[in-house]
Amino acid sequence: MRLQNVRAMARKEWWHLLRDPRSLGLMFFLPTMMLFLYGYAIRLDIMEAPIGILQESHDTASNELAARFEGSHAFQVVRHFEDRHALRAAIQNDEVWAAVVIPHGYARALAQGQARVQLILDGMDANTARLMRNYAMSLVNEYALSLKSRSAPIVVETRTWFNEANESRYAIVPGVIVMVMSVVGSLLTSLTIAREMESGNLVMLRTTPLTRNEFLLGKLTPYFFIGMADVLLAIAASLLIFDIPLRGSMLELALVSALFLLVVMTQGALISVFAGNQMLATQLAQVSTFLPAFLLSGVIYAIANMPVILQYVTLIVPARHYVTLSKAIFLKGISPLALWGEVVALLLILAVFAVLLIRQARKLELPP
Repeated sequence: MRLQNVRAMARKEWWHLLRDPRSLGLMFFLPTMMLFLYGYAIRLDIMEAPIGILQESHDTASNELAARFEGSHAFQVVRHFEDRHALRAAIQNDEVWAAVVIPHGYARALAQGQARVQLILDGMDANTARLMRNYAMSLVNEYALSLKSRSAPIVVETRTWFNEANESRYAIVPGVIVMVMSVVGSLLTSLTIAREMESGNLVMLRTTPLTRNEFLLGKLTPYFFIGMADVLLAIAASLLIFDIPLRGSMLELALVSALFLLVVMTQGALISVFAGNQMLATQLAQVSTFLPAFLLSGVIYAIANMPVILQYVTLIVPARHYVTLSKAIFLKGISPLALWGEVVALLLILAVFAVLLIRQARKLELPP
């Protein structure tokens, strides 16, 4: 090994980085962003989880138990239900994550040491449901012990909706489709145009009558079909291998998947044109699509448990809206029309990316 060659190679690499400030900036920005995301956004505990209370028994004992939930830092009572129909609608519409039902005759059963309280959980996020169940049982046990009884006179009966087995794969597997689509739709698309720019093929294309829009459309079309094929394979694996129930419409799931795929493909093309080289395009695609899809979409970590500022940041993450739609169609059987806000958000993001892509494509120097 000759140190002179090592120094020459190191000098060349330094000059390369200094001539490309975007890559140099990304080298500092990526670790910083990951540090903040991992250290600040991820919370594995429950804080102020929205719940509702149905008091079928209106007496002093039931009011005391309800007050315990209202005074807890783990829960935030946002609804007091009049009947079970309102309770079901609130969980169906994601207004609450759980509901506590204090049945008729609670005070009499409590005096006899046979009181029962029902806890109904939304099982779309199995990890959150397990945490809430543990917090609720701990709260009720502490209250029971405060009554100075030899044994806890209250039994909590839990029932999990939409994920009766309370298995995490019910919540994770539908969200993993986002990762598949992000890789195909954004990461691979971000390389295709940058490759043409690096190889010099654009110089030859400028001598043809091919327009910018035709070039972009021709480049993206194959990836759209590949992405939809991957989506169908992922859905089939979810149903046949992981035994995830599809309670909604397959057609509706395919339509929202196609919309999300168009969004990430447009984002990938925008990254590709902006970067101009494959290495930078790959790095930007990972930072702007894969990492937010993993950390800020609600696939693994509940968005409501993140700081308020990051909750607003997730609104511009396309994966966040698609995860909400896919989980609702898979597990709850809800039509996308009921979640029209998520669909509109994806359409708006798609429109913004499309406008930026058309403007950025002028640097290709192809005829308009």
